[in-house]
Amino acid sequence: MESGPSPLISSAPRPHPARLDPATYPVHDSVEARFGDMDANGHLNNVALETLHENTRATFNRRVFPAVYDLATRTRRLVTSTIVVHYLHEAPWPAVLQTAIGVGHLGRTSFVASSALFLDGACVSLCDTLLVLLDDDGPTPIPDEVRADLGALRIAPGG
Repeated sequence: MESGPSPLISSAPRPHPARLDPATYPVHDSVEARFGDMDANGHLNNVALETLHENTRATFNRRVFPAVYDLATRTRRLVTSTIVVHYLHEAPWPAVLQTAIGVGHLGRTSFVASSALFLDGACVSLCDTLLVLLDDDGPTPIPDEVRADLGALRIAPGG
């Protein structure tokens, strides 16, 4: 019998230590956890943490692609291809978490939105989401002006 992980699965390596530092991210905000986000142990549950990452990501996307969620006028849309979440620490309720986000990687038709949630300076959770820009024919290149905006919002150790 073989030991080690199956070749049929994939797992994400532990995140780089710089990802645990809010200064790595160019965009910051805060969000209040809801009572319904709590599990039976009084902690924010993992699904709730991913929802907080999702809202952080959607707000970021709207900043860079202003019409991306306007169903009546948009000509392009962003779709999620892959999400990797690291749950690092428990977070109690009530809590106000600090959110941080930036671009982890910029490709031709896609980019990785890299976000983090912090509570009292400690990183609670990290998320990397691969987003692909689509038009009616499928993946489409990110326009140069948007590419410049995304490039200016890259994550970097020490900010």
